[in-house]
Amino acid sequence: MKNVVIIGSEGEIGTEVKRVYNHIQTICLDKNIEETVKVDGNRIYMNFDVTSKESIDRVASYLHNHSIAIDGIIYLAGINYMTNFYDVNYEDWVNTFDINAAGFLFCLKGWYDLFNQQISIVCIASQNGVVGHENRVSYGPSKAALIQLVKNLTVDFSRDQNKDIKINSISPTYVLIEKNKEYFETIEGKKLINRIPYKKLINPNDVTGVVKFLMSDESRAIRGQNIIVDYGYTIV
Repeated sequence: MKNVVIIGSEGEIGTEVKRVYNHIQTICLDKNIEETVKVDGNRIYMNFDVTSKESIDRVASYLHNHSIAIDGIIYLAGINYMTNFYDVNYEDWVNTFDINAAGFLFCLKGWYDLFNQQISIVCIASQNGVVGHENRVSYGPSKAALIQLVKNLTVDFSRDQNKDIKINSISPTYVLIEKNKEYFETIEGKKLINRIPYKKLINPNDVTGVVKFLMSDESRAIRGQNIIVDYGYTIV
């Protein structure tokens, strides 16, 4: 594997993914990157909006002009408005599905011609795409759509006799990061932890470990699957 595209590269999990793939060329795409293009060693940083066809086309043009074939794609972009039936609005609903599901699909369509003969693709879904949860009225369905999309794409990609495209999703439970550490020390936060059979939160390393496995040849027969990383949250 030589060239990996990381979409949503500047978040907590993205930072860990970049560390894991520090030895190869990574194309880091994120809305929080200011520069249109910045090259730093074996990393190429680009400002990117997953809902923008112009952004998708700009990345395709750059990769094509620099003769970069894609060996792997890791989709980490996502948004969660934490709304329920009573306070969700149409704009937030549409934006959630655009970022969490449609953006992933149309990135793949926009870059399909740049896929190498063998490519691994991983996207981050959520436990909320597997089980119900309060205040996730748009987030949960969008992640469920992403999980189903991976299944449908696996069937579609199997028709391509010239490319071996492996695609899977990962559904984490609550991920403990610096930004939410204080919340999980509150009464409400502890209630969420108590729902988990092992009473533990995962960290970004738990997610990237699965990313690394699904991106490797060791998982070559795993296709269209959703790997749940949750200390048992979704089984009870």
